[in-house]
Amino acid sequence: MQNRMNELTVHAVSVSVDGEETASDNEIDDIEFQSNITIHKFLENEGIDIENEVVYLSPDAHDTLSSTSPPPRIVIIGMLIDRKITTNRSLGQAKTLMLKAVKLPLDELNVQELISEEPLNVDTVMELIQRWHWNFSKMSEEQHEYYVERKKAFIDAAAWAMKSQRDRHPNRTIHLS
Repeated sequence: MQNRMNELTVHAVSVSVDGEETASDNEIDDIEFQSNITIHKFLENEGIDIENEVVYLSPDAHDTLSSTSPPPRIVIIGMLIDRKITTNRSLGQAKTLMLKAVKLPLDELNVQELISEEPLNVDTVMELIQRWHWNFSKMSEEQHEYYVERKKAFIDAAAWAMKSQRDRHPNRTIHLS
């Protein structure tokens, strides 16, 4: 796998006046690919508190994120590329990795036929999390004190992500209230 990663490494190249290619100053050498490092070791090396800052998203999780709390710092999406849904598969992966499994608080959206256990497209989940972080970061310190404002950060993020999903995937089930 390291060889493939090195193949994908981008080398910046400049062309001299005589038309010959030469490596530029910002050439990237071989990527240091660490296939033997665990996710726990990586997070520890980065100084990240696994207990309080990392969650593994799974629609099968027993715990649900709070829509009124700030979004988690590190979110690992329990994504599985699969044509059929296998219940508890991503939850099992979270347990194997010994990470806290949670699901999105989709029930709080009060959208017909949309429940917290529903698996969503990875791009939708990524957009939702990104927008949630962005919405929360744009709030003033005063707004952080209000339950309604904190909840609105999540609800707005989820609404935009679901709208984007409908735009990108018009043939998927549409969840309307």
